[in-house]
Amino acid sequence: MAAYELVGIPPKAGTLRITHEVAGWDGTGQPDRHREEHTTNTVSKRYSRFCGIDVHKRSHVACVLDRDGQFLVRSQAFTNDAEGFQRLLKRLAEVTRRPQVLIAMEATGHYWHCLHDFLCRCGYDVVLLNPIQTAQQAKMGIRKTKTDKISARHIATLIRNGQHRPAQVPGELATTCRLTTRTRYALLTHQRRTKQLIRSRLHPAWPEYETYFRDPFCATSRKLLQAAPTPEDLLAIPPQELTDLLQKTSRGKLGAALAQRIRASAELSVGIRRGREGLRICLRTLLQQLEALAAVRQQLESQIERLAERLPAYLLTLPAATPFYVASLYGEIDPVQTFGTPQQLVAFAGLDATVCESGEGGAIRRHISKRGSPFLRRTLWLMAHRAVYLEGDLREYFLRKRKAGLHHLAAVAAATVKLCHRVWRIMTDEREYLRVAPPRT
Repeated sequence: MAAYELVGIPPKAGTLRITHEVAGWDGTGQPDRHREEHTTNTVSKRYSRFCGIDVHKRSHVACVLDRDGQFLVRSQAFTNDAEGFQRLLKRLAEVTRRPQVLIAMEATGHYWHCLHDFLCRCGYDVVLLNPIQTAQQAKMGIRKTKTDKISARHIATLIRNGQHRPAQVPGELATTCRLTTRTRYALLTHQRRTKQLIRSRLHPAWPEYETYFRDPFCATSRKLLQAAPTPEDLLAIPPQELTDLLQKTSRGKLGAALAQRIRASAELSVGIRRGREGLRICLRTLLQQLEALAAVRQQLESQIERLAERLPAYLLTLPAATPFYVASLYGEIDPVQTFGTPQQLVAFAGLDATVCESGEGGAIRRHISKRGSPFLRRTLWLMAHRAVYLEGDLREYFLRKRKAGLHHLAAVAAATVKLCHRVWRIMTDEREYLRVAPPRT
């Protein structure tokens, strides 16, 4: 083992709960048979009623089974509001007492949040399931019939058998971190798509424009496009006024020479002549949207930085850590006790390798499964990609993989998996990251 490996420190004890992205697996790709038997016995002894709820946007459907699989409530539809929730509580009270019932529902988009929170506040034991688990339960039947009633029954049957794996439900601070960092990722995606849309409108009108700026979305270029989104608009601007605009927005770095080249390009442009008014309106509107997104993103990032100050300080000692990356890691992983081994966290992020072998044909290429949290995977990838260019053990590991013949992206992926192991160890032990192994005792 390399000198920089984190060794010699025992992990904290924690319950083994597989999260919804790796439901039914122990993180290494193999079923945990011992845990399945233990879970089955525990569930059957603790609960005598099992309620499955099929979640939807406007209404839900509940089904209640007893320990023998007999219907106590075959189907109970209720609306997604206070009146509907009270109807469900009344129906549950008619067939069982609160400590005797286990309730389960699918993690269907964001529709489960209100009902899950309500039932937890009412004192019920509620588990969240990955739809993959319920889909596997439904496949055990031979009839191709799917209704809300049948889906609720499949969920109740799954928890009655004790073969379910509860999904991860973060706490208050982790939920805040998760929501804010995912919103930032959404804003970045929105910005990227807006830029793509601007390019698709600008190129037909003025295909030569982008050759005059290294970044067509720099401050100078955006200001120029707002004033003159088409060649005709630019030619209408007096030469001296155009020069002054470029000098002011670029802080003196650009001036008369660029103004002359742009004017010459506008005079000889081969851009389309029809639809110029529509292109002009679209470009100015999209540029305003881009400016607004930048301001909103900057405000959100400042709030995330203040939020990161409330997180454990040892997270900032991770390689290539920033306040945003730390908040994202905490929001996606906490509680870390959910993961009994680092391999489970790797699988949760969708970084585990997939292998396809059949008969004599062996697996030639292996890819990461990407069957996990895309937000956690993206954060770990960005951190690793940044860390391999900085001095440190992850860069050394990356260079060894490159020397062994791995492609650049494959080597970064290997460094990402290595970083995932480090994150699990640091969050489990609640200590600072050490770039060298502690002395052996």
